[in-house]
Amino acid sequence: MDTEDLCALVSDFDPAEAAAEELLAHPDHGPARPAGPGGRLLELRGPTVVLRDPCAGDLCELPASGLYACRTAALTALAANQLLDPGVVTVSLIGSGTAGRIQLLVISRSVPDVSHIAVHSPGGRRDSPVDHGVAGALEATGIGLTVTRRAAEATFGASLVVVTEPVVNEPCLGHLAPGSVLVNATGRGLPAEMAGCVSAVYVDDLGLLEGAGCGCPRSGAAAGPSAPAQEHLGVEADLRQVFTGEHPGRACADHILLVELLSGAASHMRLDLALAERIHRAALRHRLGVPSPG
Repeated sequence: MDTEDLCALVSDFDPAEAAAEELLAHPDHGPARPAGPGGRLLELRGPTVVLRDPCAGDLCELPASGLYACRTAALTALAANQLLDPGVVTVSLIGSGTAGRIQLLVISRSVPDVSHIAVHSPGGRRDSPVDHGVAGALEATGIGLTVTRRAAEATFGASLVVVTEPVVNEPCLGHLAPGSVLVNATGRGLPAEMAGCVSAVYVDDLGLLEGAGCGCPRSGAAAGPSAPAQEHLGVEADLRQVFTGEHPGRACADHILLVELLSGAASHMRLDLALAERIHRAALRHRLGVPSPG
């Protein structure tokens, strides 16, 4: 399968549910599962990921970057569902290309009550995540869409702000709304100006935080993701703890919460067996992908 196949399939199931399954599969913050029920295996082979089902004899090959993008989007949806207060959701996406496209498709599928999405592409119009397929999917679900030229315009009033690509020309994302959730899926630090408005920090997996051997998570960036906010506030919990009820999650309706997706950093990117299995099943149902012998 290629990236276009993945974009066509992520609306066929609930990626957030798959993300929760994978988080629960390693409760002690161990490595992601390389194998699942029935001996199904997931392995990285250069730029591709291969899912092997020894019972059926099938091999499903898909782009590793696409699977990582699906996992990041699924974690974004899970974070929104666990940390946003119930009610109408307005979304801001700061991102471009395939990662942005998949975020939009997964949010429209897995986050309830989304009324509108504003998009800003740091890569410009040529790399916009909004294509005919995305626009059609949003229209079909009754979600309004706005494409803006400035990041601050996209984030204004949004209850869920997702950043998949660093904003270089605009150091500030603008004023975030009270009660909003900010998801950093860049694998790098957000602008220091954002630290002052954050009330609490969550991560996708505390195992990655502890593995860094220090009090704040690290990534490929020298300073780590949003280091100023984390040094000042610490980390409340990870998404597994919130999902299982070990941590209560949001403490105040007006708090702005930051979710750092540590597994989005290049050094921590994880394969997701539960997600790959659902993509494979959806591809078989819709007969997507190109059969290849051997």
